[in-house]
Amino acid sequence: MCACVCFLPVVRDGKSFVVYANPKPPPGPAPIPAATPGPLASGSRVPVFVPPFLKRRRTDTPQSNPDPQGTTRARTPDPVDPDGLRDLRLARDLQDMRLRKKKRQTVRPLPGSLFLAKASGGARIPLRAAVCGLPPGRHSPQQLYQHGVHQPVWTVTAENAESFRLSFRRFFRWGSLGEQGGVQLADGGWLVPRDDWTLGKEEFYRALCDSPGVDVKLLSQEWAYNHYRWVVWKLASMERSFPLTMASLWLNPEQILLQLKYRYDVEVDHSRRPALRKITERDDAAAKTLVLCVCGVVRTGPDPGAPNGPADQQTPKAESHAPPPGVVWLTDGWYAIKAQLDAPLTAMLRRGRLEPGGKLVVYGAELVGSQDGCSPLEAPEGLMLKIGANSCRRARWDAKLGFQRDPRPFLLRLSSLFSTGGAVGCVDLLILRSYPVLWMEKKQDGVFVFRSGRAEEREARRFDDHNNKTMEALYAKIQADIQREDKGTDPPARRRTLRQKDVEKLSDGEELYEAFENDPAYLEACLNDQQLEVLQSYRRSVLEKRQAGLQERCRRALEQAQESQGGCPRRDVTPVWKLWVLYYGMFPFPLPVYMLNVWRPPADLQAQLKEGARYRVYNLSVTAGKKRNPGASVQLTATSKTHFQEVQVGQDWLSDHFQARQAVHFQELQRPEVQSACGEVDLVGYVVTTADTHGTSPVVYLVDGDLNLVKVRCFSSLLQWGLEELVKPATLLALSNLQLSARRATTLPVLYASDLTAFSSNPREAHLQSALAQLRTQTRVRRVTWSYVIHRFLTSNVTTDLGSIINVSMSGLPPGSGRVPPASSGDAQLLEPGRGRSRGLFALVEPAQNPGHSNSPGSTKPCSLRE
Repeated sequence: MCACVCFLPVVRDGKSFVVYANPKPPPGPAPIPAATPGPLASGSRVPVFVPPFLKRRRTDTPQSNPDPQGTTRARTPDPVDPDGLRDLRLARDLQDMRLRKKKRQTVRPLPGSLFLAKASGGARIPLRAAVCGLPPGRHSPQQLYQHGVHQPVWTVTAENAESFRLSFRRFFRWGSLGEQGGVQLADGGWLVPRDDWTLGKEEFYRALCDSPGVDVKLLSQEWAYNHYRWVVWKLASMERSFPLTMASLWLNPEQILLQLKYRYDVEVDHSRRPALRKITERDDAAAKTLVLCVCGVVRTGPDPGAPNGPADQQTPKAESHAPPPGVVWLTDGWYAIKAQLDAPLTAMLRRGRLEPGGKLVVYGAELVGSQDGCSPLEAPEGLMLKIGANSCRRARWDAKLGFQRDPRPFLLRLSSLFSTGGAVGCVDLLILRSYPVLWMEKKQDGVFVFRSGRAEEREARRFDDHNNKTMEALYAKIQADIQREDKGTDPPARRRTLRQKDVEKLSDGEELYEAFENDPAYLEACLNDQQLEVLQSYRRSVLEKRQAGLQERCRRALEQAQESQGGCPRRDVTPVWKLWVLYYGMFPFPLPVYMLNVWRPPADLQAQLKEGARYRVYNLSVTAGKKRNPGASVQLTATSKTHFQEVQVGQDWLSDHFQARQAVHFQELQRPEVQSACGEVDLVGYVVTTADTHGTSPVVYLVDGDLNLVKVRCFSSLLQWGLEELVKPATLLALSNLQLSARRATTLPVLYASDLTAFSSNPREAHLQSALAQLRTQTRVRRVTWSYVIHRFLTSNVTTDLGSIINVSMSGLPPGSGRVPPASSGDAQLLEPGRGRSRGLFALVEPAQNPGHSNSPGSTKPCSLRE
């Protein structure tokens, strides 16, 4: 059974109010509970269960029916026409005469009472208040029967609502047709039943046409039957979902006719179309926020647990075909349309989370199947809405169907997104970290290479140099070919001398050009100013044609070289900006972080987005997350339609969830409990040495002012990153976005440098500039020398691998320099790059001569590099 949504003004005692509903269907019908009959005497009555509210109305005459005033009149059949068919056919003939006459008349619009009640602007009571705040519920058949919901109402669904029929004798007294020629209801419409005394869509269509102010020529049967279906489903769902307050009050002939007349007033007389009609007629966008109700299931999609077939029968071609998605019927209460679901929504449909009668709020839907506008009643089979899980959520049961007042997308939590759920309408984000722009190059073999800004500049220069050399070679070759062709095709011109009289007759540019080629010196002296101007103009045209031909041949040769293997193909390079973002909300906790990629970021956007700022972001795409961030299953990508709107952030929330950048001290990295935002740190230090510089995973050793050592392992070679000239011993560097190691070492901390790590000797960040200045001041005050730094780390137990590296790098030093004396108080040179004598990788500083201290080998205990 299904449920529907109601937006229904009701007029009672001169007052009007409006109710909304989205009732949920009860389970299938069950037999009416009745008392168990016992051994009764012949002719005795069988006791039948009667609801309490009907006991007072019950009489011994089963044919008695209540009239509109609440009294009960007994049936008095006509002895001549006991079934009343004569009065019924007479009433139908009279109705046919009125309808034929109405077709020849000019009918003026006359609004119905329901339309006037809504347009009056009076106070309205919403459905939630009308039902005392109770949500729609599922009720058993016994409960529905006890509350007065009649049995035919139990089984009304969206599929069978159009064929639903009401019993005429249940609502009207006997003989009402014979007295007035029909039953006049609602806004003056005449209702005449069928020969079996039932009322259906045909009878209500005729009654609507027979209502005052309804033009028969503007009304079609398809239109009336469609609205009869949704009205019946809505009213039946109201009674089933709220039987305590609405039983036997809604699904009756008068309410149905009132609803049909209201829809005629809105859609025909006032030309106000509902949402789905505007969308199918291509007069409004399907991407706006709208609320729709599920009214049926066309296809549930494949069972993910079912096998596709035997393993030996599966082929790559069969695997490439995606299974058919789920398809459901959606309605706005006026019309219906099919909707194609994506994979997450199809899975929800199979699990029973998308049931008929439930409401969905949708944004970013797409109308597919036909590019031509059409009426919803004439829609082709393939016309449907395409919706995704990331732009679709459940709506409140009392939400109004159709377009919403605010067409903007609704806010979503990042934890509720699906990697295959399509685009995201709106999210609330806080930027935790912003990284330098990377450049992604797509090779011809499909490999993607990411480079930093420094590496991209080097690669672009190398490519331009190679391209220019190739172009120069092609140009020289083509020019030589053209000259060779000209010599081979042009026959040697015979030299002839023109007389002055013949020269004065020359006026055409081509003739002057040929004559000038034969005897340029003589002809130039004989030509007048006009002839010289014509000659120069023709000569320029000839040069332009040759140049155009040369350029065209160069272009074709370059295209062939680009297509051929080993030529100079075009570079496919795209900049990408990566940011770590956090959902701005109170749950879940701890909040996972997500990666946001901005392709081809404009300069104004880079200046707008700042760390620690909150933004409402609209229209994002979603893909599967990376292994590096297991807490987030998706990552976000900005498109050309993405819009960032800055929002004020709460300082209390910001202090709890955001940690500003700061240069970490080397001693803090030795503590296992050290934590940082996104698992990354920034630091500054002097480069002691490097290992495996030209390899795929080089190592850089850094030292701070307190002589604490940090090991930085790179994920790529320094040459590929363009850092071989920057990362040198005795260089003071600032490193940003270094990843913490999962296994924390208490003696020698290990950090990892990725593509997002920035190396700089002159950073722009304020916290790194301050740390650099502080480290320079610290080394200057403590008068630290390179000789003492080397001696310190060669005698340390935790850096035995560093000692071997320094030994190897200094093996080529001259004799006598293999021993490094310890630092003394007389050392004047500081730990600065370029100071002292350059020996190998280090600038070794000799200590100052002390009169009380001999510099002979036996005066002090020397420290060997290999110790």
